[in-house]
Amino acid sequence: MSQKKIINSRYGQAFRAIREEQNLSLDDFKKVISRASLSRFELGEASLSTDKLEEVLSIMHLSIFTFLFLADNIPVYRRYGEVFQLLREQREFERESFENIDLSQWTLKKFEEGKVMLDFAQVESALQMMHIPLYEYTYLLDKGEADYFGELYKRVDTAFLTEDWTLLKKIYEESIPYDDFRMLALATKACYEALDENEIQEVADFLFGVDVWTNLELFVFNYTVGQLSFNLIRSIWIDFFKNVTYFEDNREYRIRIVRTMAATCLVMLERERANDAQSFLAYAQAFLQSTDEFTRCLFKFTQALVNYAQTKDTQALEEMKKVIGIFDYLGDAILAEKYRRIMLKYTTILKK
Repeated sequence: MSQKKIINSRYGQAFRAIREEQNLSLDDFKKVISRASLSRFELGEASLSTDKLEEVLSIMHLSIFTFLFLADNIPVYRRYGEVFQLLREQREFERESFENIDLSQWTLKKFEEGKVMLDFAQVESALQMMHIPLYEYTYLLDKGEADYFGELYKRVDTAFLTEDWTLLKKIYEESIPYDDFRMLALATKACYEALDENEIQEVADFLFGVDVWTNLELFVFNYTVGQLSFNLIRSIWIDFFKNVTYFEDNREYRIRIVRTMAATCLVMLERERANDAQSFLAYAQAFLQSTDEFTRCLFKFTQALVNYAQTKDTQALEEMKKVIGIFDYLGDAILAEKYRRIMLKYTTILKK
């Protein structure tokens, strides 16, 4: 099968410029291509197959991905390289330290100068060498600021805890006109009023069969679970736990997962399915880690509430009050008040 030919004369010119910058002669490539053929390519008089181009680029320790950035003069977000350089120098790594992962000093210098992009595998491998998690690198790319979606999640979370329905409506109205924010908008709306049948179906279609759960899917599930059918809720959780290892090391995800599981249990109690609530709650234990005090408190509170639903034992009431007392002791009046209201609401419902 014939190989696609590289025929753009700009590529030959770019190749020559890189070769000369690296102080390489045409003879340095003679093991893979003749001097005459390479010269003609540089002059735009001949073409190379992609395989042959990759061969000659490998002598300069350059990937075709990086080469095309240079040859096509593709705009590069300079901060990728700037943040990498900052981390590299802080960890006291020299540019040559990365040559064993086939990342040349020349390529890395161009990357740090904002001239080229590296492919994802190279960036990830280099970060691993420096023992820097990918999420820390991406966080610094945003200049230490959360992304816009992340800020909206926080606003909705806070408004929900304080029952600021006016703010929730405002967030919904600001978000609903934009397709990218539609699911976030519907989840926000679900905090203060029922979704209509079409909106519920949209959410169900969005959540059913998710392969990789990101914060968005978890957020939407968290706030719409009360409006979904039992069978759908169960199916979503079953699918979710097939890929549970994706989330075990991420504290933010663990918090959202336990919050969503707690919300699921409250829905089950409202629907007089305390046994199902107990079954769902058992899954949440996998996400309780020693330093996640909020998730542990939330789990303990929900566990006590479910026990109360099943037994009406006053000891379960005391357990809930203990958790609320912890929030009070820590000075978190918002959480203390929110869970005090939840305790009152559900214990009243369960007494009927």
